Amino acid sequence: MPLLRRRARTEPQAPPRAIAAAAMPMSGPGVLRASRARKQTSNQDWQREGWYYFDVIGELRGPLVWIANAVSQADVHATELDPETGKPTGPSDNPMAKAAAAQVLGGAARRGGLLRVLALCWQVPGEAWVIVKPTPKRRGQPQPDEWIVLPPSKVKAKGSGDNARWEYTDPMTGADVALEPSARLFRIWCPHPADYIQADSAVRPALPICREVEKASQNIAGRLDSRLASAGLLALADDLDFPKGEHETTAMAFMDELLAAAETGIQQPGTAAAVVPLVFNAPGELIANGGAAAFIDTATEFVTSVVELRDNALARLAATLDMPRDVAAGTQGESNHWSAWQVEESTYKIFIEPLLKEIGDAITQEWFRPALVAMGMDADQAEAYEIGWDTTAIVARPDDTENLRDLHDRLLISDEYMLTENGVPEDARPDDAEYTKRLLEKLVTGAPSLLSDPNVARAMGVEVTVAPAATGVSGEVTGGELEAPAQPEQRALPATQGAEPAPADVPDGLVAAAELLVFDALSRAGGRLITRENRGQHNDTPKWELHTVIATADPGALLRDSFQFSDRVADAYGINSVALDAVLLAYTRSLLADGRAHDRDLLTARLRLMDRRR
Repeated sequence: MPLLRRRARTEPQAPPRAIAAAAMPMSGPGVLRASRARKQTSNQDWQREGWYYFDVIGELRGPLVWIANAVSQADVHATELDPETGKPTGPSDNPMAKAAAAQVLGGAARRGGLLRVLALCWQVPGEAWVIVKPTPKRRGQPQPDEWIVLPPSKVKAKGSGDNARWEYTDPMTGADVALEPSARLFRIWCPHPADYIQADSAVRPALPICREVEKASQNIAGRLDSRLASAGLLALADDLDFPKGEHETTAMAFMDELLAAAETGIQQPGTAAAVVPLVFNAPGELIANGGAAAFIDTATEFVTSVVELRDNALARLAATLDMPRDVAAGTQGESNHWSAWQVEESTYKIFIEPLLKEIGDAITQEWFRPALVAMGMDADQAEAYEIGWDTTAIVARPDDTENLRDLHDRLLISDEYMLTENGVPEDARPDDAEYTKRLLEKLVTGAPSLLSDPNVARAMGVEVTVAPAATGVSGEVTGGELEAPAQPEQRALPATQGAEPAPADVPDGLVAAAELLVFDALSRAGGRLITRENRGQHNDTPKWELHTVIATADPGALLRDSFQFSDRVADAYGINSVALDAVLLAYTRSLLADGRAHDRDLLTARLRLMDRRR
């Protein structure tokens, strides 16, 4: 819907902040004063020349369009400013601010095209005019304002005195249209450092270089079109003895024969006629002196260096334009893998962000905040909002997969961060059961004897029946706890009952080291269990026992990145590190799942059942 119906101010005023934009009076004496202030006539010559070279020099047009297309991918949103720092805090949730921002530059449908025109005007003439016109109601319903972006030559001051007004060239019809008082007109420009009101651009200092490129190209094109420059001259001596035939002179007869031979060689390149030399008679002294026929090359040293001169001029042009060298030279596709208009973050920060910032500040000052006030927001409150940009579609960082994988393997970043940086959705993460099963599959692949542990087999969904003598197990594992059998198991040879060797005892040092690993894992899990809701409620409970007072929903997630020193413990005691990892993981998971505290005897029993062979 139209947001601004009021008449713009009648006198040009300096903007309250350093923003390259100013609203213009719609009619009256202020129109001519604003027009004289920008000194339009003195600017038109170099601006017109800039557009000319934009049209005729592809090496200039290509990089400018590349930058403009990158800018056109930006999306707009309303952002709220921090009252203390004045810096934007991100997209705002204010419905009024969001509704106004959605209409900026004609809405989502037209915003990309208008941003592209703005970016090109910023780089070539250094200024652009933005017109916001209220649209008549349709079927009684308000319509969004119409936005128009024009180069400076398409907006002119007309009339004099109180009848002075602005006229612009309609981009759709090409007709000159008087700007109605209900519209809003403002200028966005790149100010010249020596004269702030005057426009400056990246193309302006490149104009002399563009003239060199054009003249060199014209020289090359002219010589390519000239038979004289491309073929040279062939001088024939009058003393040649060659049949004249129907020709007036011997030279003319020889030339006719030479051209016929050349035509035969072109039409029949695979025949002897294409390589057999042309034979003619000449006095011996002429042949000895090399004077029977002479080829005169009309090319000069300067002509042969024109291409080199043009290449040097193009290199200077690439260095002059306000953009990365590889973009200006048209080689950005050779040095990166980004998509068509994506740029690396440093390029965006240096070359594109300043342009978007100027455009955003101009629209904020000259339209967005007045629109918020027109919608009913208090003027002081409107000052807390501005136009921000979403540059997700523009900025592409280099592929850091290898660096991220290295940091993840060294336990310096979390699984959640790894997934986010690689663009993996959260619902792609395996659930607790699948994670445990896949982890145990890897462990069992390295140590198949782990299947003798009923907990491991059960977690993998495998039923394994192992003879007691093979496992050395004198009891059963039920519900995560070791229970003694109700009665001694009968053997085939009663005489040997009770004589089999007892399981090897676990060294006290191994138990102590395993306990430290368990306490570390439980402490990590306890830290992850603390949330905003329960923070400060269990200050008397050690972190490694928080799982006994806080419900645990995902033990697997709580234990990620734990037991990173288990391989060193295994090496110190000469045992299987994979088996030790599996026992510690299964034991700690059972504590978290059941909400039980650590039990040294139970851990020792688990370690005793572990296959310690390397």
